[in-house]
This record gives sequence, structure tokens and C-alpha cells, in this order.
Amino acid sequence: MATFKIEVIKMNKKQAFLSIALAAFLASCSDDSNSWNASEVCPESGRGTFVDERDGQVYKYTTIGDQVWMAQNLNYAAEYSVCYDNNELNCDLWGRLYSLLENGENEAPMNYAMVDSICPTGWHVPSEQEWTKMITSIGQYGDKETVKILKSTEFWNHENSGGNGTDECGFGALPGGSFFTPSKSEYMYQNAMFWTSTMRSSRKAYAIFLGLDVSKGISPYRNSIRCIKD
Repeated sequence: MATFKIEVIKMNKKQAFLSIALAAFLASCSDDSNSWNASEVCPESGRGTFVDERDGQVYKYTTIGDQVWMAQNLNYAAEYSVCYDNNELNCDLWGRLYSLLENGENEAPMNYAMVDSICPTGWHVPSEQEWTKMITSIGQYGDKETVKILKSTEFWNHENSGGNGTDECGFGALPGGSFFTPSKSEYMYQNAMFWTSTMRSSRKAYAIFLGLDVSKGISPYRNSIRCIKD
């Protein structure tokens, strides 16, 4: 009887050791899956500038994964676009705020002629899927650390903005807010809101929001645009 009891104790110790080892292995795998390396995902060698031949505007770009993104907000004087506070000088920093819906309405079908022409030659308005691919290459939606990677290192000074970012990928997202017609800008210094080219319904398009975290939703107002290379 005593011998049996000793063997059970030995077996339990062995099982405990195997359980601990397995837990450590799984934790290690989990850490690897959630980690990322900026020098691999968005190396500085993948950054530079290009010229929009339409107006001579010079833009920065950055490479994230296998995508090349504008590293500044679009500042092309398209129909229905506005500058913050209706001051053209503000567009030099913040870029312009655009409507991509028909007739510049708040809720309408997507104006695909506008979508196809608003970015420089060789670039286009990213789809919701292209945004998601970029975001998941550095983190995930709803994550405070992910949004820091995309935020600029200054200007995020609203109490609800979550603070400045680390800008590790050189994306430099600015808190340019949105433009609420007829003449009111909102969420400046608090949120960045970007158009996608993907409709969520017949009259509403997907938009990407950066603030306390990064999220996906809809916005019927005039928002910023970041073009992606074809």
C-alpha cells in the first residue's frame, strides 16, 4: 500500500513538471505572435518623398509591410474639400478635409469618379481591407499601443486624445478631426478620421478612426485622406 502511494506522488510531480513546461511553451508562442519589429515591418529604408504632378505638392511616404502609404494627409484642392477653420494656410500642415460622397452630401452613394481621381497618379484611396491589412501588420483594432505607432509625436494635446504617439513607422497621423457642414470643424487635436473607398451601406462609407485607440466605423462628414500606392 505504501509503495503504491509513493508511485502516485512521483507521477504527480512528473505531470506537474510537464504542465509547467507546456504552459511556458504556449506563453512563449503567444508572445511571439503578438510581437512585432519596426525595423522589419516598416524600415526607414522604405521611406522617402514623391511629387504630385498635378500641383507640385511634395509628399512623404512610408512602407508598412508590403504597402506604401502617404505619410502626410492629402492636400489637393478637389471639389467639396475644405481647410481647417476655412483657412487655406492650415492645409499646409493638416491637409484638406474631403467628401467622397455624391454632391458633397453627408449621406449619399460614393462618388467613384471622385475616388478614382482624387489621389496622385499611381496612388489610390485605400479600401477598408487595405487599411485593415496595414493595421494588423503592426497590431490590432481597439488597441492603445497600435494607435501610438501610427500617431505623430506632437499635436495630440486634447484631454480625450490619448496623447502623442511614437510614430515608429513614420505614418505621422495628425489629429485633424472632421468638418461638419456648413462651417464647423470638430475633434481637432483629438481624433484623426480617414476615408476608405469601401461602402458599408448604400449611403455610408467605412472610415478609420484614430484617437484613444484605432477603430473602424462610418463617418458622413468631411475627413482626411491617406492615399496608398497602386
